[in-house]
Amino acid sequence: MIDHLYQNTILKNPKSILIILLIALISFGYYSKDFRLDASSETLLIEGDPDLKYLKEVTNRYGSKEFLVLTHTPNDGMVTDSAINNLLSLKYKLQSLDWVHSVITLLDIPLLDNSDAPLQERLLNFKTLKDEDVDKERGFREILASPVFRNFVISEDGKTSGIIVNIKENQKLEDIENKSDKEIQIFKDQIKKKNHDNILEIREVIKSYDDIGKIYLGGIPMIADDMMTFIKSDIIVFGLGVLAFIIATLWFVFRNLIWVVVPISSCFFSVIIMMGLLGLIGWKVTVISSNFIALMLILTMAMNIHMSTRFIQLRKIYPNKNNNEIISLTTKKMFWPILYTALTTIIAFLSLIFSEIKPVIDFGLMMTFGLITSFIITFTLLPSLLSFLKDNKTLLKEDVDSKITSSLGKISINFKNQVFCNNWDSNYFKYNWNNQIGS
Repeated sequence: MIDHLYQNTILKNPKSILIILLIALISFGYYSKDFRLDASSETLLIEGDPDLKYLKEVTNRYGSKEFLVLTHTPNDGMVTDSAINNLLSLKYKLQSLDWVHSVITLLDIPLLDNSDAPLQERLLNFKTLKDEDVDKERGFREILASPVFRNFVISEDGKTSGIIVNIKENQKLEDIENKSDKEIQIFKDQIKKKNHDNILEIREVIKSYDDIGKIYLGGIPMIADDMMTFIKSDIIVFGLGVLAFIIATLWFVFRNLIWVVVPISSCFFSVIIMMGLLGLIGWKVTVISSNFIALMLILTMAMNIHMSTRFIQLRKIYPNKNNNEIISLTTKKMFWPILYTALTTIIAFLSLIFSEIKPVIDFGLMMTFGLITSFIITFTLLPSLLSFLKDNKTLLKEDVDSKITSSLGKISINFKNQVFCNNWDSNYFKYNWNNQIGS
C-alpha cells in the first residue's frame, strides 16, 4: 500500500514535489538564522536535576558574581620590588576596563602577623605586601603558610599567585524575566557577545604583560566562550571537511557530474531544513550535539549512494526502459531496505534518551529527527531531480575493473572457507595472493 501510494504521489508529480521541497528549503532556511549554539547550564542539565536546584537556591539566597581567574608566575620572584610593581600595574590596568568590578591580587591580602603590635591594632590597621613599611619576606611567608590562602591565592611552592577579576553585574537581567522568550533570547545573545568581547579584551591586556612572566586566563565565562568558539569551529571544519570528502569520493566513484550534484543536493536540503527546524523550535546545539551536521551529511550520502548505484545497475539491466520507469523500479526495490536501515539507526540514537544526560539525550533526538528528514529528502528530491534528466545523461562510462577489488573478489570466491574461518597459513595466503594478482 505504501509503495502504491508513493508511486502515485511522488513519482507522478515530480514538479510539484520539487516546488514543495524548494518552498520548504526557503522557509526553513529563513529560520536557520535562529540556529543557536549554547553551553549554559540549561542545555547541560536536565530540568529538575537536584544539583541544579540546589545551585539556584544558593544563588538566590547569597547571590553570585561572575569572575575570571588569572594565574601569574613572575620571572624574577614573587616579592621583589619589580615583581610587586608589575603586579600592581597589571591590577590597575585590569581595573580600568569598564566591565571589571574589582581585582583581587596577592597584594590585597591582609597581613596579621607582620608586626608585634596587639592583635586588635593589627586588625584595625592591617598591612599588605604593597605597603612600603612592610617586611615583604615575612609577609610572603605568612601568606604561604596560611591554610586559607595556600593553594588558593598562592601555590604551594610560592611561585604562582592567583588574580581574581570580578565582573560587573548586569542589572537588566532581572528586568527582563517577565519578557517574552524572544526578548530574553535577544538579551542572552547580547550577553554572550559582550562576554566574548570582554575575553578578547582581557587577553589583549595579558598579551601586553608577557614580558613580566607567565600569565594564564581561566574562569567559567572564559570556558563558556571558548567552548562556543570550539563548537563553531568544529561545525565549520568538520562539516566542510566531510562535504569535501564526499564530493571527492563521489567524483572518484562515478566520474559524472550528475551523480555528484544530485546526492550533494539531498545533503544540502537535509542539513538546511534540519537547522531551520532547530532554529524554529529554539532547540540549542551543545558541544556534544554539534557534530550532528557531519553525521547527517554522512548518513544522507549513504542513503543517496544506495539509491544512485541501484539506479545505475537497473539502467544497465534494462537499457530499453526510460528514466521514469527506472526511477520507479529503483524506489520500489530500495524503499524498504533503506527504511529498515534508517529505523535501526534511529532506534540506536533513541536509546540515548535513557542516558539521563541532557546533552546526550538532545543529541539522540536531534539525530532521530535528522534521519527522518534525510529519509524523506532522499525519496523525494532524488527521484524528482532524476526525472528531469535525459536518459543518456545518467549513464556512466565503462571503466576497467580495479585490480585490487578484482583480486579480493577472486580470493573470496576461491578461498571462501579459509576466509570464513580465518585460519590459513600466512605464507599460503601470500602465495595464492600473488598468484591471484598475477592472473
